[in-house]
Amino acid sequence: MYDTIIIGGGASGLVAAIVAIKNNEKVLLLEKMPQCGLKLRITGKGRCNITNTLPLKEFLTHCGSEPRFLYPSFSKFFNTELMSFLEDLGLDVVIERGNRVFPASGKAQDVFLSLIKFLEDNDCTIVKNTRVTNLIVKENKVIGVETKPFGDKSSINKTSTKNFYASKVILASGGQSYPNTGSDGDGIKLAQSVGHKIEDTFPSLVGLRLLHFNADVIYPRLINFETKNVGAVVKNSQGKIIAKEFGDIIFREDHIDGPIILTISRQIAQLLGKEKLYLELDLKPAIEQKTLDTKLQSELNQRGRESIESTLRAFLPLELIYLIKHKTKINFSKPSSQINKEDRKEILSLLKNLSFEIVDSMGFQRAVVTKGGVSLKEVNPKTLESKLINGLFFCGEVLDLDADTGGYNLQIAFSTGYLAAQKHSQG
Repeated sequence: MYDTIIIGGGASGLVAAIVAIKNNEKVLLLEKMPQCGLKLRITGKGRCNITNTLPLKEFLTHCGSEPRFLYPSFSKFFNTELMSFLEDLGLDVVIERGNRVFPASGKAQDVFLSLIKFLEDNDCTIVKNTRVTNLIVKENKVIGVETKPFGDKSSINKTSTKNFYASKVILASGGQSYPNTGSDGDGIKLAQSVGHKIEDTFPSLVGLRLLHFNADVIYPRLINFETKNVGAVVKNSQGKIIAKEFGDIIFREDHIDGPIILTISRQIAQLLGKEKLYLELDLKPAIEQKTLDTKLQSELNQRGRESIESTLRAFLPLELIYLIKHKTKINFSKPSSQINKEDRKEILSLLKNLSFEIVDSMGFQRAVVTKGGVSLKEVNPKTLESKLINGLFFCGEVLDLDADTGGYNLQIAFSTGYLAAQKHSQG
């Protein structure tokens, strides 16, 4: 018999386990994969953007449509508390551009190691390769979990079951993003099995696939090319603006991503596949169209003997000129002096409104987080306990909580894990 069973050894589950251990509880941490923290170790491209140092009010503007739900979690454990918490565990952190906090080593692995080391040094029972198949509920109260082995079929008898019992169960098993790390939606199914409403789930903070944008037509030097200070707008077929961001983008072999594309993907997640959406890129957002037209005319006149492509080097790097060439039938090899008004206007339009139809996102396999999950209406924000099942608590990505890129999602995971594990949160 345990005091607390935690399902999932990711960011929120590890912090929950540490808090429960510090409260002198007997803790069982159940992890489906051979190791804990697999997703945590690859987050932020292996660097782990732990949190963001923005003040609470501004921080919450990056936290989805229900930021009020997070007030109790953040009031108990916010960014400054998190940094102190990690430093007490022996992890040095640094603040970088955009108020983003990273481990000083630059290695996400070190964040995980600092958390797991505490648990291993303080007698937390960790059982891996174990999948929770059912929540054991009696008289509207959770009393334990049913498990089965999970892993290599040749070495594990998957038909055997084992039950573990506790007065408190914390569901910290993540959403559906990066399913190869173990977050394949199991926790959402468990919550649903005991009556919880699940808000529809979608991949979020993920690259976007564009029509006719693939390795066959993309200039090789454009692949992984980062373009800074770009304006990006998403419109529907009626021309209505759905999302608008300014910042950096990265062209990939078969899709586009980068910070503002990830943010946009979160805003349009529920519309993908339901209506036609178009991404418009402003490659020269600092210059108004009329002013840019005047400058373009001036350059074309001054460089009359040079090719149009050569003249455009005054405005764009070669990688982006090739992308523009792909979008038009204009002969960029002819002298600039031979360009007509219609061609010039088309080039101007491509500089200010380079448009692509959005086909889809890159899916859960590549998504940073899951949009949707356990309905917040059925969870007490002050304790994170279920309003339907006594003793059942939620934290992290299994909840219908998601935020912008920049350290916000991990802070949500850590803060909700901290609150869910508090002793006073029972009942």
